[in-house]
Amino acid sequence: MNNTKWNEIFKAFYKNECEGGVLVYWSTKDKVNGYIYPWDATWTHFGCEPREWERIEYLQIRLTPENTEMVLDNLKKIHVPGDIVDNIVTVYGYRTDVDYL
Repeated sequence: MNNTKWNEIFKAFYKNECEGGVLVYWSTKDKVNGYIYPWDATWTHFGCEPREWERIEYLQIRLTPENTEMVLDNLKKIHVPGDIVDNIVTVYGYRTDVDYL
């Protein structure tokens, strides 16, 4: 996935946060060192500081009854590779063998 798509994801959920929208918890896995970032609902941690987007193996977003429609609508507009299992959306950074949301 290219940097533009990562930035679009950040902007969509950061805007939701700034406008007092529903909480959207996220986590990422670093493909270089395997570190899994703990669940966080502050999107400034995801995208405001300089990021090495190519290191993200995946982004996970926790779906809740309050945020599901908004999260899926945004991800479908951005057209990202991913899947949904057990109320967790996983957006893959650089896999080509998955469907797009």
